[in-house]
Amino acid sequence: MISYLKGLYREPWFFWLLVGFISNQASVNLLRPVVSYKALRMGVDPATLGALSAVYSFAPLLIALRIGRLVDEKGEKPFIVGGSLIMAVAGLGMALSDSPPLLYLWYAGLGLGQIIAVVAVQGMVARGADDSRYDARFAAFSFSASIGQGLGPAIGGILVGAGTLPEISFALLVGAFIAMLILPAAALMRPPASKRQSAVKEAGTNAAPSLMQILRTPGIFRAILVSTTILSSIDILIIYLPALGDERGWAASLVGSLLAVRALSTMGMRVFLARLSARYGRAPLLKGSMALAAVALVLLAIVDVVPIQFVIMVAAGAGLGIGQPLTMSWVASVAAPGTRATALAVRLMGNRVGQVALPVAAGSFAAVSGAAGVIGVTGLVIAASLAGVAGGLSGTTRTEPLPPAG
Repeated sequence: MISYLKGLYREPWFFWLLVGFISNQASVNLLRPVVSYKALRMGVDPATLGALSAVYSFAPLLIALRIGRLVDEKGEKPFIVGGSLIMAVAGLGMALSDSPPLLYLWYAGLGLGQIIAVVAVQGMVARGADDSRYDARFAAFSFSASIGQGLGPAIGGILVGAGTLPEISFALLVGAFIAMLILPAAALMRPPASKRQSAVKEAGTNAAPSLMQILRTPGIFRAILVSTTILSSIDILIIYLPALGDERGWAASLVGSLLAVRALSTMGMRVFLARLSARYGRAPLLKGSMALAAVALVLLAIVDVVPIQFVIMVAAGAGLGIGQPLTMSWVASVAAPGTRATALAVRLMGNRVGQVALPVAAGSFAAVSGAAGVIGVTGLVIAASLAGVAGGLSGTTRTEPLPPAG
């Protein structure tokens, strides 16, 4: 990764893209947990806080495909800037909200701005690269996301302090300001010209692909299945590890340490992802990472020895950290020229559906099995997902298109 980061100076626009995306991720990962505190201070029942996740994801589900098409047609930078400004305005609105309905409305706006910016950023990551470079680019992209995902909650935790309403509102204002830090970086992003116009001329039409056309593209549906399963599994682990700790009598500091180990392991794997993909191939690496994550989560549910838990979390972080960048590479490599942002937007739609549906299903299952059962079954779901895509991954290499999904 160090040698690759040096190479970014030969593509300075990409370097500034990653710098800007760190601020994007720091902002949203500061705002999201802090808004939960404000909702609680406003008297929202803890049992209904899950509605925040649905509100955050619903609006993006409605517009993600359209945003992807517009990004492919018009270029990424206006949407990176526009999405970030919407996030900043939403953060300001949440800071000033004095009622739960207003808070939820502005939180929906945050989800809207986030999906616009992320679709555009991912489209720009794929700009001017061929399949052999996607893994390195999306590894660097995911690593920068991990940095922001670590900075945001840390800054928010410091600012919230004792958790008074003024402290919470100030933290939301800071999150809004951080969202705007991508703007000076955007001014320095001068990527190579898009191939969209040439692709349109060759096709002889401006017609954008439909959702079903994207899903029928060889490999896209499999990539979405893997991506959705892995991302939802991470969410479930974050939500239910504290509950598992409560069941087993762990201190909150121990749970926090385990989650931190998972995050650090994920970041570490992303540092070496490009090198590992070049050596072993995208498909074998993806299969191996899913198998590792599945085994780790099952063991987490049945093993109750704290030192071993740390080893298990290292394995879980390593396995779960590879899936997202590799599925982005996968989608970008099989999408037709001029439709990559649209295809990546469809992948994000699948992620959001999974982030809403799977945690809800997990909550229903938790009433019967407890947190350990939820985590163990999540590991089995990853294993089932691997079984579903393994045949389609067989025999592929990093530089070969993945085979059809049917």
